[in-house]
Amino acid sequence: MPPYALKKLRFALLLPAYNEEKVIKFSVESLLKIAYPRELFDVFVVADHCTDGTAFIAADLGAAALDYSGSGLKAGKGRALKWASDKILAMEKYDALCYFDADSLAHPGFLEAMNNQLNAGAEAAQGRQLAKNENCWLARILAAGHIVTNRFFQRPKQALGLSATLHGKGMCFSASVAGRFPWDEQCLTEDLEMQMRLIRSGVRIVWAEDAIVYDEEPVNIEQYVRRAVRWTRGSLDTARRHLLALCSRAVKKGDIRSFEGALYCAQAYRLGLIAVTAALIWITRDSFNLFVWLYAKLPGVEFPMKAAAMLPFALYPAAALVMEKARPELLIAYFLQPALGILRLPVFVAGMLRGRAFWDRTEHASQVAITDLVNQEHG
Repeated sequence: MPPYALKKLRFALLLPAYNEEKVIKFSVESLLKIAYPRELFDVFVVADHCTDGTAFIAADLGAAALDYSGSGLKAGKGRALKWASDKILAMEKYDALCYFDADSLAHPGFLEAMNNQLNAGAEAAQGRQLAKNENCWLARILAAGHIVTNRFFQRPKQALGLSATLHGKGMCFSASVAGRFPWDEQCLTEDLEMQMRLIRSGVRIVWAEDAIVYDEEPVNIEQYVRRAVRWTRGSLDTARRHLLALCSRAVKKGDIRSFEGALYCAQAYRLGLIAVTAALIWITRDSFNLFVWLYAKLPGVEFPMKAAAMLPFALYPAAALVMEKARPELLIAYFLQPALGILRLPVFVAGMLRGRAFWDRTEHASQVAITDLVNQEHG
């Protein structure tokens, strides 16, 4: 344990849920089983207009069930989070707030790792996200993607002093940050919007690699597409709000985190940029291009150029999955990702056409207990 992890902070764990009686038991149990002094954390389930047994199950397990369904209150994760965070902050008894989803599970070491980060000076942190279900090829593809992202995206950003990417679960904010930056009530990707707002304000989000959170992955194409459309709409909305301001801060203050945040935010427009690039290539097709000339004229160049272009796409993920000791089927699954690529254009178009008030809930049904995952980890 690092020498700075001396003070045991008090945490509020928030778990928003809308009709999640199939999975809420497993999520709440995982939070209650966290290996941290029990008197120093409380679990709050925010029942967002629930009409099933979600709140009753949570309360029966020992969580505090907050009913967000009164007169004048509109359903929505961002709204529910803001409402609940305000109530909890008003208690003035917690040093930090952690956020999870109803389908997520927390590793027993989650709070100890977050406690270390906050003691080291962090104000906002994102835990390492892994998949809790790998029972079909779609879920395995997405699970492999998490492993590669953690190794070759989150970890390098942390080493370079950049901000981590928020994932909606496994997030931890100091009480000060949670109070200064209330959740947005309108954006469909409230985690991404919060990420960009924190970066714009000079708050770094650290990546807490040892604070592990498990997420449920879609198990059929319909679930995947519906979620992707919502994320696309939310990403476009976030880019509209924050991209120019991030660019401005990057230039005026020489802020590398804002520059990286702007690049990440601009990914919302990547298909448009690809279309423009393709158009420019077609327009200039008769102009001299050194790489095209080399490819066409020099003997034996065709294969090395193709290898140089394609090899990283194979070596990087393969290396990450091997280093993380992923099972062979996850390695195979990662290289099936191009099969999902055919959905990107229709998803992007659908996301553009959706209104900003659009919300499409993902059905959660994976009944995996945290003990199953921890036992598998040590097996």
